[in-house]
Amino acid sequence: MAEHLRLAKTDSPPRVRGFVMTDTARDILRSLSLVRQFGGAAMTMIAGAPGVGKSEALKHYAAQNGAGCIYIQAVRGEGTPWNFAHSIAAQFGYGAPDFHTVQEARMRFAQALGPDCLLIVDEAQYLDQKNRRTGRTGEALEWVRGMAKTGGFPVVLCGDLSLPNTEATMPQLQSRMRRPVYIPRVTPGDVQAMAVAEGFTDPAAARVLEVIAALRGGLRNVENVARLAQLFAGDGKPDLSHLKAAIVDMKLAPKGSK
Repeated sequence: MAEHLRLAKTDSPPRVRGFVMTDTARDILRSLSLVRQFGGAAMTMIAGAPGVGKSEALKHYAAQNGAGCIYIQAVRGEGTPWNFAHSIAAQFGYGAPDFHTVQEARMRFAQALGPDCLLIVDEAQYLDQKNRRTGRTGEALEWVRGMAKTGGFPVVLCGDLSLPNTEATMPQLQSRMRRPVYIPRVTPGDVQAMAVAEGFTDPAAARVLEVIAALRGGLRNVENVARLAQLFAGDGKPDLSHLKAAIVDMKLAPKGSK
């Protein structure tokens, strides 16, 4: 039975695929390219469910554009202007931030980034944190907007499905948005693209992967299961039996399935 497969002995390291150009990734990259062409303090928003490929697309774009992009990931609990300014300072290699107020930080970073840069903020929903000192929320988002306006550079805000609601309460952000992208779930087309990239061309394999892509984790489930199926297959080509075994082993099989 498929669930009794064991990892094959092989001297070959696991195959690591490159970036997969899904329809969703193509849509995201279009907005990034467009907001950069607009220039100035234009902004765009990428909002989506976990596992739809948002961060992969952003990192791919940043890698392709080198010094012209700054990619930074916000962290839960560090979403005040002061904390986020420290995070940006780390991108410039400062051992300790060389500023004393958030206003000073905004001016310094605006000058350092300049109009030729694109600032990409991932997990931007964490910038909607409540400031315990002032009692206000979203101050870091407004700080980023002000910095972009001062420096004349475009910004990408990427986050979960709560981000559009936050943006709707802040007219200063909303008025600067260009071609926002909203991704509520993983699409069958994206699963198909991932399946082919992982070496599964059998339509039956794609259908199986669509089921686990609908679970929490999305395309990450597809990637993890495909990698484990490859380990089951060893140096051979993984097939549907390896894929099903990997799904069972990863505890992603629907209840009652065989």
